[in-house]
Amino acid sequence: MTINWKTLFADHIEQLNTRYACALAALGMDAVIIHSGVEKNRYLDNKVYPFWAHTHFRQWVSGHQNAHCLLVIRPGNKPVLGWYQPRDYWHAPAQIPDEYWVDFFDIEIIRTPDQLQNLVPEKSLKVAALAEDETLMNSWGISTVNPDKLMHAINWHRAYKTTYEQQLIREANEVAAKAHIAAEKVFRNGDTELQILLKYLQAADHRECELPFTATVVLNERAATLHCSGYQRVADKEPRSFLIDAGTTHRHYVADITRTYAAKPGIFADLVARMDKELLDIISTLKPGVHYTDLHIDMHRRIAGMLSDFGIVKGSPEEIFEKKYTHTFFPHGLGHFIGINCHDVADWQLDIKGTDAGKHPEHPFLRLQRVLEPGMTFTVEPGLYFIETLLEEQEGNGDFNWELIDQLRPYGGIRIEDNILITEHGNENLTRPAFAKFVCLLK
Repeated sequence: MTINWKTLFADHIEQLNTRYACALAALGMDAVIIHSGVEKNRYLDNKVYPFWAHTHFRQWVSGHQNAHCLLVIRPGNKPVLGWYQPRDYWHAPAQIPDEYWVDFFDIEIIRTPDQLQNLVPEKSLKVAALAEDETLMNSWGISTVNPDKLMHAINWHRAYKTTYEQQLIREANEVAAKAHIAAEKVFRNGDTELQILLKYLQAADHRECELPFTATVVLNERAATLHCSGYQRVADKEPRSFLIDAGTTHRHYVADITRTYAAKPGIFADLVARMDKELLDIISTLKPGVHYTDLHIDMHRRIAGMLSDFGIVKGSPEEIFEKKYTHTFFPHGLGHFIGINCHDVADWQLDIKGTDAGKHPEHPFLRLQRVLEPGMTFTVEPGLYFIETLLEEQEGNGDFNWELIDQLRPYGGIRIEDNILITEHGNENLTRPAFAKFVCLLK
């Protein structure tokens, strides 16, 4: 199927214009400017940190990271984009791409950062700014910077992805799936964590700084650390397990996928297969009107069933759940919004006014606490780990099968993560079809 990107982007921009117009009207403002940000040097060094443009700027400007740019949004007018393109022979200035999205902006070339001030609407208008550097905005005469009411409204609507955004996340999942499959193949060959990461980057056609988050690529017991980096350069003598939590970006939009593999058949491989089944089963229940918190609690019940069925903890699934033993093995939240950010905004936000759900009293690491609605995209990522610090809290507990747990500690743990879109009548798994498309790479 041929995708008409220009048509999708036109609808995307129309929706953004409507959202911003309503938010500005509620605030009594006439316009908003969004500054893309500035590059930053390391302390006492001339090396620049990888640049990521302001998150709201990236929602409008498709797929390009350019510092010292300015977007001017004034309801009823075509958005103005100040594009920084200095006359420079030290660095190659960013060119305006010949792409579908540029037609939706009045683009003005900016040669020096100071010239951006010339694009700010006249002083007779009430102008707000969205920018990381509040001091810079104040120096331009703008006192209303990142106002809560405007931020809450914009972030609230970002939870509902436009058709354009949904397609970009699909595309990101395809890139990530291809890279995950390539990474598994390298693991099966017995390579190091660093070599696996390098193969992932090559297959994704990404630089490491282009990943949406630092990838977790871990073997064996290191999988018990939820976010583990460092990438061992020496191969383990006995590869037992492999966990990779890694994403990709496509025109700013994110895929966030996790897979766990066993090196050989056995109880750990059986646990991985069972976790995959539980993940797919809970995804089958996703539809509009379901509260994500209920899904998280349901997953604890499912993991209680796993602990009971495999004999890791003694007792029935209900007994294990009621005694909260699942918290020892599944300490994080079930998932989070994805979009422009890996952990996208508004998953704790309960209304357009910014009411914060706060931390759940029994599940403090659960981020997403919203009722699911069409257009929402998020992850579902259950886990079951053998984490030393959490197991120590249960030391001496006779309900725990310590002999079996000791056998499983060297495997670290399991996490499997898919990306989901809520549709009008159910959901679309954005990850599984992408894997199916590229699985031939393993053959």
